[in-house]
Amino acid sequence: MLVALEAPILNRRPKRVPAMPAISLSITPVYAALLAFLYVSLTFAVIKGRYRLRVSLGDGGDDRFNRLIRGHGNFSEYVPKSLLLMAFAEIGGAPIIVIHTAALLLLLGRLLHAYALALTSKNLMARKAGMMMTIASIIVGAISCLSTYLSA
Repeated sequence: MLVALEAPILNRRPKRVPAMPAISLSITPVYAALLAFLYVSLTFAVIKGRYRLRVSLGDGGDDRFNRLIRGHGNFSEYVPKSLLLMAFAEIGGAPIIVIHTAALLLLLGRLLHAYALALTSKNLMARKAGMMMTIASIIVGAISCLSTYLSA
């Protein structure tokens, strides 16, 4: 059975929707760019190691190269999540000091972690500190996102 549409329905103009405010990120992109340079340097170090060891997959049994691969992989596992939380918090209007705190924790944590895994043989203190700072950054970002949501 066909239902005929009334002409007024077809001729209605859509209601005007108020314009959304422009999304502005001024802090997170700066730290994202700095972290991108660190990621690229880790990437080139892995590529260089692959050429040195003539290995296309895996670590070729080289412990130092394995640490470098894991530093690169660990970076790509944690940094996007933290940056996303920071961006959400910044868009949500979190205080600037909170965004900078999360960002500095992430940047310093990733630098320490990269140093410990890529440039030293077994610097557990720097590695642990780097991971603790990275996880703290994620926690700060998550709490900031939730507090923005709950205060709205």
